[in-house]
Amino acid sequence: MFIESVSKPLCKGIPNMNFGNMPADGGQLLFTTEEKNSFIKEEPQSITFFRQIYGSEEFINGKERWCLWLYGHKIEDFDGMPCIKKRIDKIREIRLNSSRPQLAGIPHLFAQITQPLGMSFIIIPSVSSEFREYIPMGYLDESKLATNLCMVVGTEDISLFGILTSKMHMAWVKTVGGRLETRYRYSAQLCYNTFPFPTINDEMKNQIKEAAENVLVTRAFYPERTLAELYDPEKMPEDLKGAHAVLDDMVDSCYPGYPFANDEARLECLFKLYEKLTSNK
Repeated sequence: MFIESVSKPLCKGIPNMNFGNMPADGGQLLFTTEEKNSFIKEEPQSITFFRQIYGSEEFINGKERWCLWLYGHKIEDFDGMPCIKKRIDKIREIRLNSSRPQLAGIPHLFAQITQPLGMSFIIIPSVSSEFREYIPMGYLDESKLATNLCMVVGTEDISLFGILTSKMHMAWVKTVGGRLETRYRYSAQLCYNTFPFPTINDEMKNQIKEAAENVLVTRAFYPERTLAELYDPEKMPEDLKGAHAVLDDMVDSCYPGYPFANDEARLECLFKLYEKLTSNK
């Protein structure tokens, strides 16, 4: 059986997955914490335009990164802010000399804004270590942003995060997903859009939601640890393992053939469901 990449989810009612936002700014809109603080000190009015942003590296390894987020404003709105105006002028010059000079017309904005705005979202690093049992995924509020080095799904339904961070979905990703060297390479077309999501009622959805929230709450008990440390197979805390085990069992129970002895049994179920999904196309 061949799994073919598709542009939209095969399952009905599943929200689309996109890349995060692409700056294409020559580094003019992105800041370390120290750079941000220095910029604000020089131009105090700019503080309201900074948003925290995550690529794969920042999200997994707990590194702070910030961006000037000028979405919803016109260029002339910053005429009285010389530090921001200087950055805008540099981006215009960079883009005029790039392969996409048309982007010079919006020098104050990211080149591509593909994250659904104004809502919470699931964030999935595009590349992560193959040694982890789970890809470190997250569920962030609308104040946060992601770069194009992550995949995002805009949703207020945290049960979807629960399904994606489960062993059932990981079995699918390990088998059909791409690789960068040996690391997992997550893609919407192969991993997400082709995945046979379970058909669940409201009660099951709420149970998955509670189990998913417990995973996030358990992570929060360890603010001093990065996701890389929390999901290191040799260092993963027992309570986090337990929270995932409960979530895994909850998601497994939504599929025919439950309980599953191992990933091979999960895959047998998933491939049968995939065959049904694609035979109706």
